[in-house]
Amino acid sequence: MSDTRLSGLALPPRPGAHRPYSLRRRLMAASMAAFAIIIALLSVSLWTYARSSANQTYDLLLRGAAIAILERITVTPDGIDIDLPPSAMEILALDEDDRIFYRVMDAKGATLTGMTDLPTSEGFFTEPLPSAQPVFFDETYSGETVRFVVTGRTLLSADKPQWIGVQIGQTRIARTALQQDLVLKGLIPLAALAIAGILLARAGIGLAMRPLAKIERDISERQPSELRPLDAQPPREIESLITAINGFMRRLDTSRGQAESFIADVAHQIRTSLAALYGHLEAADRRGGAGAMAVGRALDQARRTTRLTNQLLSHAMVIHRADKEMFEDVDLGEIVTRLVEEIVRDERAGDIDFEVDLPTGAGAARVKGDPIAVREALRNLVDNAIRHGPPDNHIRLSVRPTVLEGHPAFSIGVDDTGPGIPDAEKPKVLERFYTKGPAGGSGIGLAIVASVAESHKGRLDLSDRTPKGLSITITLPENPTAR
Repeated sequence: MSDTRLSGLALPPRPGAHRPYSLRRRLMAASMAAFAIIIALLSVSLWTYARSSANQTYDLLLRGAAIAILERITVTPDGIDIDLPPSAMEILALDEDDRIFYRVMDAKGATLTGMTDLPTSEGFFTEPLPSAQPVFFDETYSGETVRFVVTGRTLLSADKPQWIGVQIGQTRIARTALQQDLVLKGLIPLAALAIAGILLARAGIGLAMRPLAKIERDISERQPSELRPLDAQPPREIESLITAINGFMRRLDTSRGQAESFIADVAHQIRTSLAALYGHLEAADRRGGAGAMAVGRALDQARRTTRLTNQLLSHAMVIHRADKEMFEDVDLGEIVTRLVEEIVRDERAGDIDFEVDLPTGAGAARVKGDPIAVREALRNLVDNAIRHGPPDNHIRLSVRPTVLEGHPAFSIGVDDTGPGIPDAEKPKVLERFYTKGPAGGSGIGLAIVASVAESHKGRLDLSDRTPKGLSITITLPENPTAR
């Protein structure tokens, strides 16, 4: 006998199958994207700061040179005397790549000395006297971008005050070089910071993923029968996931226990019934004249076995469908009507009087539920009423709107005029295989009804009737998923 084991066998992924993504890679990608955005913003800020610092530095040099020239301009009886100090130009000539342009002018913009074609700031000479505050501006001159400053002062003379202005320009090569140098010096620590941040993020992600790895090892090392809750202390972000897994494992363990108990009960009951059937038939074969009575008992036992088997299968079906929650729109009135039509044609109905009380109008009693399970529950209630009631039994089926725990619901009642059930026995009759009395029931019917009510988040009630009889009511909410 060959034994084929598939545990631990890694099968290749199906074509088109979805490959699971890596949480670690997604977190790293998100961290790197965040660092990239931060570095980009810091780089822009650094570039702006470097440009501003370079401009401020060289603007101060331009202004200082212009003021040095203004201080050497005097008014004489022969006119304006301009003595250009060499130090003023030397300050600006520190960088050999930059070129310097200058001129001295009067209040109307006429050049007194220097280059006559230098551009001026728009609107500078529109006032009666130009401003003494320095004005900085950039213009293209001689094919290059040049930074200019224009400033001046009023000189006193014998005739009248005269305004004298100085304009100095310098190309931006040194400024640009200084700006780039500041940016590069700032980018080095930013790059180091980014690398350190990425490494720390990687280490932090690895540390944060350790609880998941521990949980994965715990689950992978378990046997299929080990359904104990996970003993883990996860971070808050996955605590709800662990709680859900533990809850699922508890429900699975409970379901497994119920299934094992159910299978054991089924096996025992079937073995017992079949053994009795076999014994009766064997006795009928050995006895001669008395064989007819033994065969009769065998037939009765066969009927009981058949009914038990059918109810066990029905119970298994109800349990299976309850786990699947195969809910749809169910018309309770239609189910009750069709069930009664089937039962009255059954020879067991005999002289039993059936009464049906339903809400008026088509579809007046609709709920969300499993139509097959609801029908099985009602059939078992009616079967019990027929079996345990007198030949002239009166069975009443009714459907009424009601409220269950504050939510709209419908009650389905099955009333009979049988012997009823003592109060002490009512909790026991809902247990599987519990029987009492001469009717010869299997003890499965009411257990099926209880399972259906539970799966629909409903309620099952048993009560006595006056003067005699039993009333069983199933209350089903209109929408079990809303509760």
